[in-house]
Amino acid sequence: MIFDILGKLEMYIPSLPKLRTVIDAMDHDDVYDKDKGKYSTPDPDVTYEISTYTPSSAEKPFVFHKRHTIVEIVLSGSELLSTTWRELMNEALAYDEKTDTGVFTAEPLSVFHGAQGRFAVFFAGEPYKSGVSDGSSAPVKKITFRIVD
Repeated sequence: MIFDILGKLEMYIPSLPKLRTVIDAMDHDDVYDKDKGKYSTPDPDVTYEISTYTPSSAEKPFVFHKRHTIVEIVLSGSELLSTTWRELMNEALAYDEKTDTGVFTAEPLSVFHGAQGRFAVFFAGEPYKSGVSDGSSAPVKKITFRIVD
């Protein structure tokens, strides 16, 4: 897992070369002005979705992906993100092979404040939770990249 400011995203390219495609999309696709929806990039292994929602304090499950790395970038608003132990994936309530998405409940191991200009990278097999209220009632606009591993 990586959590940092957007201005430092480029320095992680040696660890995840497809971040170059993420940076190109951020720089050239007018993502701040795009509507909600799913979008492709010139690299077929990198897609993204723009979503808008109000974070909630309701209990949410942790999510994991076995074949995808997820890059979440907050475009506006703020929320809490959290991680937990990988080993707990064995207790998954459900895993959908088609969408490569599994869910389970657990206690958070670490919590991060996702705000405009910050990003998080969750590698394949790393459980995470996002969309948790940080006490603000403002909606969040976020771009989520899915990178095939």
